[in-house]
Amino acid sequence: MKPRLVQAAVLALVLALGVVVGAGPLQRSNSERDRQLDAQRAEVDRKERQLEALASAGEFADAFAAATAPTLVRGALAGRSVAVITLPGADPDVVGQLRELVTAAQGQVTAQVDLDARMARSSSRQLVEALTSQMVTQTPEVTVPPDASGYQRFGVLLARAVGTGSSGQPAHAPYDATAVGIVSGMQTAELLTTSQPVGARAGLALVVAGPEAETEVEAAENAVPVTILQALGQAMPTVVVGPTGAAGERGVIGALRGNTAASAAVSTVDSSETATGRVASALALSARARGTIGHFGAVGAANGAVPGAQP
Repeated sequence: MKPRLVQAAVLALVLALGVVVGAGPLQRSNSERDRQLDAQRAEVDRKERQLEALASAGEFADAFAAATAPTLVRGALAGRSVAVITLPGADPDVVGQLRELVTAAQGQVTAQVDLDARMARSSSRQLVEALTSQMVTQTPEVTVPPDASGYQRFGVLLARAVGTGSSGQPAHAPYDATAVGIVSGMQTAELLTTSQPVGARAGLALVVAGPEAETEVEAAENAVPVTILQALGQAMPTVVVGPTGAAGERGVIGALRGNTAASAAVSTVDSSETATGRVASALALSARARGTIGHFGAVGAANGAVPGAQP
């Protein structure tokens, strides 16, 4: 065989061997990759089914709680009266559902007072200081510490206007001239409005909070409602409820729970956007009427989901 023909034959053989030898690892590599992709897709599908199952279970639990709520709370507030107070951002639908549960529990809503948006901001400080200082002077029966801030005085005055006292007794009392004067003054200053005019003073307060703040700067303003609600809770039995997010670091409920003095003055319930949370709110009101202060719900609740259910 001629040298050139030999060289050509060797080259052809080398190329053929290269293709055969190289094709094996490449084919195996592609197959392994396909198997890995199939396994990953299967895992994603499994996770999605798990999430769907959890969502369905949550919907079932909420539907069950909504259907059984009237039975669960029946009689829990018999003979009790409740003043509803809303903070800026409170969901009107949730407020309405909570009011319905109070009625289902055989309680009576005597008023709904809605705090103006400015009350959630420290920019209202000067107005509140001046107004509440004047009001306290005009209503000597209202006792506040001499070093109380304007927001503390606001909470005490509001409690006198809509509530019967720190013990929650009597269960309800007349909407007297003192109460009328306090509410009228706060309305004139545009610090609050009344969705339901005060018909009587109540033994219990149900405060409905809005969602968590969007920024750290806004979250710092939670100090204002915390101060007001601590003073309110010390002057009348109070339960503060709000959505799940409100129990976080940027929410009013989270701020209340993180403040030792405030958490000792009011009960809190999170997850008010769910039927379960709203049922817990009605039961927390009942417990508060009996003297029990606790923190209930699904997010960092020290006392479990509902009164009597320890974590």
